[in-house]
Amino acid sequence: MKSVFITGADRGLGLSLCKEFLSRDWQVFAVKFMEDYFFLEELREKNSNLHIVRVDLGREESIFAAADEVAKNTDVVDMLISNAALMNKVECKLYDAPMDLDAPWNSFNVNALGPLRLTRAFLPLMRGGERRLCYVSSEVSCINLMKTRFIDDFPYPMSKAAMNMGVRLLHNELFPQGYTFRLFHPGWMKFREQNGELAKDGKYDPDVIGEIAAKYFETPLGDENRLVMVDYDGYEWPW
Repeated sequence: MKSVFITGADRGLGLSLCKEFLSRDWQVFAVKFMEDYFFLEELREKNSNLHIVRVDLGREESIFAAADEVAKNTDVVDMLISNAALMNKVECKLYDAPMDLDAPWNSFNVNALGPLRLTRAFLPLMRGGERRLCYVSSEVSCINLMKTRFIDDFPYPMSKAAMNMGVRLLHNELFPQGYTFRLFHPGWMKFREQNGELAKDGKYDPDVIGEIAAKYFETPLGDENRLVMVDYDGYEWPW
């Protein structure tokens, strides 16, 4: 049985990816971080191939502890999906003094450095598997496309652009060792409330995007040497 490790699985795309890979008969290790969401526990009651793991992506020791926990249940992790990110609206505005520079650092620590910590911790478990590394990015990471857009929320776009560069450098190092990469932009998804209902804001149902993403992550490509950012429609974004 193939195995996948998914961060940010409490709700949204991460939860949808868990459901998709379970339906494909994968063993799923899902990261729970939010204490007030219980969708993963409900899913585990229906499928014993789901394992819930507690991880704080901002702390290296937490990630390595999670890798040790996963290693007790499997010898190999075939796929790693880095999906978690800090997206909360924060006050970090150019004209408001003092400018809150702790907010960008917190986002950078989780959104940019978190995927690097995660990759490093799980490499030993991935060497015997399919070696597929998947990273969820965003349109706001595309520096060229932001030239006509004004935004007060600095932390998220800056951290996602930094994450993309980190993935580029990881690809340079790990692709020659047999690792393949996916960089995915999921679009503006609807927020799932604690009662399970989808909020009105947003454009796409995360379950629909989850099905698209899972297929993209799982399917081999004819040009694995190219690192591109692809969206839900298969469009390549300039990043």
